[in-house]
Amino acid sequence: MLAVLVMAVVVLAIYRFVEADLQAIKISTDDTTQKGAVEALVAVLDEEFCNLPPALPNALLGEAHQFNGKASDQVEWLTHAGNGLFTKDAEGQWKVTLILRPQENTYTLGLLRQLPDNSSSDENWVPLLPNVDAIEIRYFDQRLNVWLEKWSDAQSLPSLVRLRIWRTNLTLPYEAVIELPPSKLPTS
Repeated sequence: MLAVLVMAVVVLAIYRFVEADLQAIKISTDDTTQKGAVEALVAVLDEEFCNLPPALPNALLGEAHQFNGKASDQVEWLTHAGNGLFTKDAEGQWKVTLILRPQENTYTLGLLRQLPDNSSSDENWVPLLPNVDAIEIRYFDQRLNVWLEKWSDAQSLPSLVRLRIWRTNLTLPYEAVIELPPSKLPTS
């Protein structure tokens, strides 16, 4: 009986050890997957923002919003078919808006795609990141040497764009700073 009891204790200890290791692996994998998804989105935004035409009016505009006491900022830019639209089949220039939308008990960060001249009521929603709690976007104006909550200068681009994305169940946000090409200010 003593041998069976010792064997049962050893088996229970091994079971708890394996269970704890599997739980740690699952948490680590989930964190890595979530971080990888945010990094992929930032890479797309980096590519899009770095290829904005600096002399094109309204190439990049941004608004600061609050929803339920949390940041739900949005940024819009002009682009052609490719990574920014997540399709190669679109013709002409499109306006793309990075925005939060409610979905079930949480929010999803995604792209709203539409023609910039509003000639068509067609708009497409592309969900990218589920379980987003808040997004904060700030714009660095090199002329003023300050971070701004919104970018409304239709004739120039900010020198930096800072994104902070809070995911559900995570306390710290993911933060990225995207450097834009030098803006060419109109000459008078």
